[in-house]
Amino acid sequence: MIKSLVNGIWEYLPDQSLKIGEDTFGFNNGLYETFRTLSFKPIFLDEHIDRLVDSAKIIGLKRFYSKNQIYDMTVRVIEDFKKPDQLARIILVKEKLIIYTTALKLNQEIYNGVKTITCRADRNNPEIKATNYRVCLEAWKKAKKVNCFEALLVDGNNYLLEGSRSNIFWVKNNVIYTQKNEVLPGITRQILMTRSPIKILFGNLDKKNIHDIDEFFITNSSSGIIPVTKIDKVNIGSGKPGTTTIKLLKEYNKWLHMQ
Repeated sequence: MIKSLVNGIWEYLPDQSLKIGEDTFGFNNGLYETFRTLSFKPIFLDEHIDRLVDSAKIIGLKRFYSKNQIYDMTVRVIEDFKKPDQLARIILVKEKLIIYTTALKLNQEIYNGVKTITCRADRNNPEIKATNYRVCLEAWKKAKKVNCFEALLVDGNNYLLEGSRSNIFWVKNNVIYTQKNEVLPGITRQILMTRSPIKILFGNLDKKNIHDIDEFFITNSSSGIIPVTKIDKVNIGSGKPGTTTIKLLKEYNKWLHMQ
């Protein structure tokens, strides 16, 4: 059972009922946000709440709490938890706002580079972080079966779009690129786009051209910037995290401590 704040009231909910994308998810389809804390401080919480509210407008999901109320309830949940570094989640479904948190389990080894696979997938409303994300969940499970960290989603034109739980970036000739359309506007991605000391351009990466890029990394709110050293059977660059990725990772860690 997980202690959760449901419409401002504490409840204990079964773990399985909170597993988004699974058949055991115990609520109507809706929206969710996941973010981490650092020493009890929520990282980029304002940005996550803004996206939640904007997405609710897009799909016509009634929001019955203000941004400030959602923020205050989230802080209440974070402060109630005993461990300072957490992975928190806000779920907005019909007539319910559910907020809970768990201990952040971050494997530092991922920053030495991770392996990924590509996976053909079509998402409905990729710009929205919806609870019915079965396509992404199934792709992620495929990656786990072959001991890979992430599945990179590929569209019908063979272009890499995003990860099942992340956004993608690649580096070629000291320029950073990311996919523009048909992807989730990830919060870490947005922060990187606005704060990066290195220019970031929009582009398309054909699966057949993976071997031509110099570096590749993915981003998400729980792990930040994660170097990718292998996609399918292709080693990226030298097979180790590249200099651009390492520089951005250091910058990102500085931004975290400025929160």
